[in-house]
Amino acid sequence: MLSDGVALLRFIFTFVQMLKNRKMLKFLFWLPVFLCLIAFPVTAATNNWELTPENPVVGDIIEIKGTDFTGETAEVQVTFEKDVPVSDGRYEYLLEGVTIPDFNNRFTVKATGADDLNLRVKMLLWVTKTGEAKDGATTVSQSNVPPGTYKIKIDGKASTSNVKIKITGLQQVKVDSDGSFSYEYDSQSIPAGNFEVKVGDVEKQIKLKPGESLPSEIVPSSEQKTDPEKEETKINGTETNGTETNETKINGTETGEGKKKICRVGKPHICR
Repeated sequence: MLSDGVALLRFIFTFVQMLKNRKMLKFLFWLPVFLCLIAFPVTAATNNWELTPENPVVGDIIEIKGTDFTGETAEVQVTFEKDVPVSDGRYEYLLEGVTIPDFNNRFTVKATGADDLNLRVKMLLWVTKTGEAKDGATTVSQSNVPPGTYKIKIDGKASTSNVKIKITGLQQVKVDSDGSFSYEYDSQSIPAGNFEVKVGDVEKQIKLKPGESLPSEIVPSSEQKTDPEKEETKINGTETNGTETNETKINGTETGEGKKKICRVGKPHICR
């Protein structure tokens, strides 16, 4: 009877030891796995994008290409700032050629140092949204602007010498089945300087160079040297002075007494 009891105790002891050994084996098996995870952490795939051209100039069409994006759309956000001087207690900033590709958008303006803010969008008529200042700043936002190219005016009252305007345009872009997308942005509405582009989780600072402009000084030919009080000058269709007999136009219009002349702007200034 005693020997049977001893045998039973030995069996129980052996079984318990086996359980402990099995737990130890499991621990020894998983230990290298844990160490590998610590040494080589798993990093989730992140989306990325590139901008072309890399050194854009004002007026360039900037193309943004993205890869490794999930979901049906990606958010493309462009932000820039502008210091606007105040004159007679008012400030005003005009954006022209703002292109909206589709309805999935949001346009936000923040004015710091202003008493109020008017965001005006020229559609068929001017559509205006107004915000009052709070803690020295005011923000106005408009979503789902219909597709098109618009003129946008930002103005208001201010008690300071200048107002800092921060403009953010956000556009939802369709992502292809392979996780890629392509989006074009017209930079003509952005002033030269630094601006920020954020797509998904990736944010980049971009420098926009000034665009080329016409020469500031145009030297007239001997035939064009007439009395400035009797001369009407038009540059790109804009009248600058005079209403009398002689007329000078730049880029292929009439001069003098009905004679056709073509003028080329540059050095030397040539008319024929």
